[in-house]
Amino acid sequence: MKYLLVLLLTLASACAQLGLPTPQTFNEKMATAYATVTAVRDTATKLLVAKKISTDDAQNVQNQADNARAGLDIARKLADVDAANAKLASVQAALVALNAYLSSKK
Repeated sequence: MKYLLVLLLTLASACAQLGLPTPQTFNEKMATAYATVTAVRDTATKLLVAKKISTDDAQNVQNQADNARAGLDIARKLADVDAANAKLASVQAALVALNAYLSSKK
């Protein structure tokens, strides 16, 4: 639970720094997470082209982005609100970690 709180505060802070409203609803959080998957993919591609990550590393990031996208698709379809929120939170945590890794390679 403590980790989830840190994650949510990190996401809220990131949105505030960009001047974006903090996502509040489940649908807003889902939209933000899907956009983050796209950003992760784009960043990995740019880092690969710039030769800052290897082909294997870029493929690994893409595979993790695929998994995150699949997790978001599952969360969106869950009827149980608590389960959907838990699934979304776990995917968000993975995306934060991927973003942190890619940021370290820039």
